[in-house]
Amino acid sequence: MREKDISENQIGNLIKVIAFFWLLTKVWSYKTWITERVYPVIPPLDILKNVPDFLHQFLFGFSLLALLTVLCFKNNLWLLIALFFSEVLSCSLDTVRWQPWEYMYLCFLLMVIINFYKPKNILLLSHLFLVSIYFFSGLHKFSRDFLSAVWLNMVLVDFFGLSMNFILKYKLFFTGLLIPFVEIALAILLFISKSKKKISYLLILMHLGILIFIGPLGLKYNSVVWPWNLAMIFILIIIYSKPVDPVNKNILIPNLYWIVLWFVMPVFSLFGSWYQYFSFNLYSGKGDQMYICISGNEKELEPYFEHKKNTLCKGKPYINLQNWALKEIKSAPLPEIEIYRKIGVHMKQKYSKDHLKIILYNHQTQKSIEL
Repeated sequence: MREKDISENQIGNLIKVIAFFWLLTKVWSYKTWITERVYPVIPPLDILKNVPDFLHQFLFGFSLLALLTVLCFKNNLWLLIALFFSEVLSCSLDTVRWQPWEYMYLCFLLMVIINFYKPKNILLLSHLFLVSIYFFSGLHKFSRDFLSAVWLNMVLVDFFGLSMNFILKYKLFFTGLLIPFVEIALAILLFISKSKKKISYLLILMHLGILIFIGPLGLKYNSVVWPWNLAMIFILIIIYSKPVDPVNKNILIPNLYWIVLWFVMPVFSLFGSWYQYFSFNLYSGKGDQMYICISGNEKELEPYFEHKKNTLCKGKPYINLQNWALKEIKSAPLPEIEIYRKIGVHMKQKYSKDHLKIILYNHQTQKSIEL
């Protein structure tokens, strides 16, 4: 088989894997994509607030049909273009739809569209994109927030069931820094190593570990990313099934915009000037949590009330926005202050502002701000 045919087969398999897991994820998180829900629909621009509900539903339906068609039939450039623009339009109607997996799939889709007749370009760019994902995902975890919220509470206490006495006795707290160190090291090795396939096996093991940790056999947490981790395993297998061509200026210069998007812009996220999810800030424990304290009789919010005591709300019923989103729409809210503020404004407009108090709380610094 010719080398070009092999590359085309890889791209065909890549597109079908992405279409399958994208379809699965969108069906599982269907309430993220429609307006028939309690969780607020927050468009990035105010002029999009009055878009009719049927447009959300239509775009969701079109997306499912397009993904199913891509999955079942030969790749068609015009169908991929239509799918891309329908997804971007749908995401422009509600900020919560800009999930990290959605952003990743859109990048892959656009790569394929632009380089539809250049399969080698797609494979090389996909390789660089994976390096970026793992590098910045690891970099964001180099913080005390990750050690406290994720490593200590979720991994050591909730998953392994260790006591604080045991953790302190054996000084396990700072051993959590091995996780971001390994993730960054694997990203660098994936870029420079000649044995990329062997490095991909280690990354596959990492995704299997994540699935054990948050999956149905573990914490049963954030179920919408389970298919994403499976997708990453298959993407790694496909991209590194054959040797990846070396990176050279003939590839980099015409594709400089991808390099800026994947390797330059995420740096700004470290200073709050670029979206965290566009930089693959995942499970880092960073940022504020939004709490909604409720003093009125808001029946439709009751299913999302927390049962743990919370001093912020002084004994009143309250909702943790993250838990509400994961429970109802199966997607996490974007961890951006401007979006939290828009949600706060929406909630006070929809319900009596005298019955609600919106608080942003940082568990690491223990500082709170009322919106």
